[in-house]
Amino acid sequence: MMQHTTVASILRAEQAYGLQLCEKETLDYGIVYTRDRFHDLPEFCQFREVVIENPSDLEKAFERTEQWFRERGIVCLRWVPADGAGSAELTDFLTQKGFRRSVWIALVLPDWPDLQPPEDVRVLPARAMRAAFRQAVVGMLPEDQRESSLAELTVEAFEDRLDDPSYDACVALAENRPAGWYALHQVGDIARIATISVLPGHEDQRVEVAMLHHGLTLAHRLVPRVVCATVDENDVWRRGWLERAGFVPDGEITHFDRITSPKTDA
Repeated sequence: MMQHTTVASILRAEQAYGLQLCEKETLDYGIVYTRDRFHDLPEFCQFREVVIENPSDLEKAFERTEQWFRERGIVCLRWVPADGAGSAELTDFLTQKGFRRSVWIALVLPDWPDLQPPEDVRVLPARAMRAAFRQAVVGMLPEDQRESSLAELTVEAFEDRLDDPSYDACVALAENRPAGWYALHQVGDIARIATISVLPGHEDQRVEVAMLHHGLTLAHRLVPRVVCATVDENDVWRRGWLERAGFVPDGEITHFDRITSPKTDA
């Protein structure tokens, strides 16, 4: 299973996710993905597969992209370079434009692990446990955001996927209360752990092991060529237990997320 295609596989899965949920339009230097109602979430308002070969074209590419969004009354929240297209010039440029660079470690599973899930954690399909699923999604957000309109929008966006046959979301219950959730996304012969989140108070790895065992058991039945996941480079805790479960690092993926509002004409 171990091949040097992990980053390409994850980007392919992310692109498929976007195509399933968003409107797509090709611009000169990349592809725009947007969707009405969810314009405040980066996944639904972004510029992907970006390729700018000549650094002198950066300003032109940026302004054309910003103009496209301005004409529709929305703001581009994320840039994602195409595989192999990241550069120091792009990082410096977008940082000056109010974006923050984040690096995600691409992980691949070379062999199926022998995980022993705890008996006191149940993992159930989210579509049959919608109330618990909503609690789990809200619980993964920072505490000061859990009562916000953005939290409701985030829940709505995730609930929108529950009936998608290529996307299996599940909730972990400990003592009959939501303790976390995960999602497995299948794109052709790629099985990607798209989300895996544990609620505060359950960081003892029991919930993670239960969800990962459940997800990998499901993935195994799909006979994938690649089983992959991503983790923020700063999330040492989550990366540690994914690696202990058998995942190994195999590349990096860069996102640029907007952190300051664009300047507007007076």
